Amino acid sequence: MGIEFKDVNYHYTAASSQVYQALSNIDLSINEHGEFITLIGETGSGKSTLVQHMNALLTPSEGTVRIFGLDINQETLKKKRFKRNPIRQKVGLVFQFPEYQLFEETVEKDIMFGPRNFGMNEMDAKHKAAEMLKVVGLDESYLQRSPFSLSGGEKKRVSIAGILAMEPNILILDEPTSGLDPQGRDDLLKVFYDIHTRLKKTVIIITHDMNTVYQYANRVIVMQQGECVFDGAPMALFTTENVKKWQLDAPDIIKLAQALEVHFAQKMDVYPANLEALVAWVKEVRS
Repeated sequence: MGIEFKDVNYHYTAASSQVYQALSNIDLSINEHGEFITLIGETGSGKSTLVQHMNALLTPSEGTVRIFGLDINQETLKKKRFKRNPIRQKVGLVFQFPEYQLFEETVEKDIMFGPRNFGMNEMDAKHKAAEMLKVVGLDESYLQRSPFSLSGGEKKRVSIAGILAMEPNILILDEPTSGLDPQGRDDLLKVFYDIHTRLKKTVIIITHDMNTVYQYANRVIVMQQGECVFDGAPMALFTTENVKKWQLDAPDIIKLAQALEVHFAQKMDVYPANLEALVAWVKEVRS
């Protein structure tokens, strides 16, 4: 097991001295390999707080998060020798805004920073930088460029390459496609799915895009007011009841399927997983 939450609560005190409960009674397990998870919920539902516990950026107020066998809780904080770096090497977190992670004068140095910090020699770190830049769809001509001269999409890719260079087992991405045009969004999602399938990593994406949830995820977690209210397959999530209860926007393919049900006056047993399945259903109905 990669990450396990056990009875986790997290609260913080705001500037107004009011105490806010950001996470409530979270019990959750994340496998080290084989999962492509989307994490959804309204703004303020606890999504970002949840993933920041996954690599020990935050520590539970109560309960325990076990990360690759290491228990993180209030007792952990009392141990002077507790170090977070080994955790962050195994669980890589890419922030929503890449500027939070880019600070070196060249792309190459930025990607090399993590591996060098974990003891990799300079030559190997250079090779790793070039390799990971290729993984995220950029060529070596970017290595000597300033990361601050890049477009928004390119900055996101470089920040992802910097995390991948540390060879994490689990990759977490907070709103990675926000602000991108549709083509840029689709290109980046294909990169994440390739990382998941080719590099055999568990990928967790915070997103508001239901098409991403339906098309790519094999598991979806819904957060509401600090609680995990759903954890299962995307096709099980998008029922009429759930969509209404949690105010979800249905994926485009389900909206199209619902329109076709009305047109043909025939209900589907289950909604199609993809466009090909929907076309097959239409052909069957028409025959």
